[in-house]
This record gives sequence, C-alpha cells and structure tokens, in this order.
Amino acid sequence: MGVFLAMSLALSSRASAIDTVTLVFNESRTSVPFSDFRRFVETGETQRTTLQSFFARIPNTSQAIRSTLTREIAIPRPLSERNFNNTIADFMLFQLSNALGSITVPDSLQPLRSALITSYRNNQSISILEVMSNYPINEMTVQLPRVERAYNRVNALAQRIPPALEANEFLFNLICNCPSASTLDRVASCP
Repeated sequence: MGVFLAMSLALSSRASAIDTVTLVFNESRTSVPFSDFRRFVETGETQRTTLQSFFARIPNTSQAIRSTLTREIAIPRPLSERNFNNTIADFMLFQLSNALGSITVPDSLQPLRSALITSYRNNQSISILEVMSNYPINEMTVQLPRVERAYNRVNALAQRIPPALEANEFLFNLICNCPSASTLDRVASCP
C-alpha cells in the first residue's frame, strides 16, 4: 500500500504530463500539443490550423466532444475505495482506456488509475479532460467516437452503484436475523 501511494504521488506530481495528444475520428487523425487541445476544449478557440481543420471536418461533433470531455462525473465512495483498486473501478478504468489510448492489460491500468486518483481528490468527481491532464504519459491517442460512450458508461456506473449497494445491504439486513452489536453487549452483560 505504501509503495502504491508513493508511486501515485510521484506520478501525479507532474502538472501536465501529456505533451502531445493524437486525435482520431474515423479516418481523420491529427497530433497537437495537449495544452492547445485543452484550451480548445475549454474555450472553443484555437490558433492551431491543424486543430481547426481537423474539427472543421467533423463540425457537428466538435461541441459534443468538448461538452463530454468537460462534464463532471460524481464518483461515489464505493468506487473510490482502496484508491480505485477494486473490480468496479477496474470496469470504469477499462471504459476510459478504450477512449484514451490503447491500454488493454490490467498491469497497464496503473497510470490511468493514478490520473483518476489525482482527478478525484480535487472534488470527489472527475471529468475526462481532467483525467487526461493528470495522465502520467507523454503522448496519448484519443479515440473521439469512443469518448462519449466511455463517459456514458462511467457516469451510469457511478449513478447505479450506490442504490445497488444500499439494496444489497437492505436485503442482507432483512434476511439476516443476526443480533446487533448492542444486543450482544446486553446479553453478555447479563448475570
């Protein structure tokens, strides 16, 4: 656990690890500095002709992608437990990794997990752009058609987990007629 925390802090201490982002939309592809891409996503403006011409080829998609990348997802506590090192969080990481690069093996999810932890710490929510900003790699490929799907799946998971866990606990308490700790204390103190 200590090694993981130290590694997470070391990886997350870089302000913006990504230098270059390669945007892919069907057959179109362009690479730009991440700082320019981020500015475009946040403001809708860019001085880069490569970025302007790329999004000019997909005009109806530009605003939707910008909105999806900046929209916050509130992350409930069960997903963030053990520094997002649980099977539910792994599902979320796989969804994000499908849009942000070509990570396919669980061992490679650690950099993404670190980015997620750093993003989450700010306000117990994340945006995909924030996760990208905290990703401790130099270059990233973003599959734009997959971004909205990843957002929708992660957001749906984040919304559905708390009610499911509450129902699970309710059913367990309903089925289990186990004495509570206070009942056991009273029984133990009887002469």
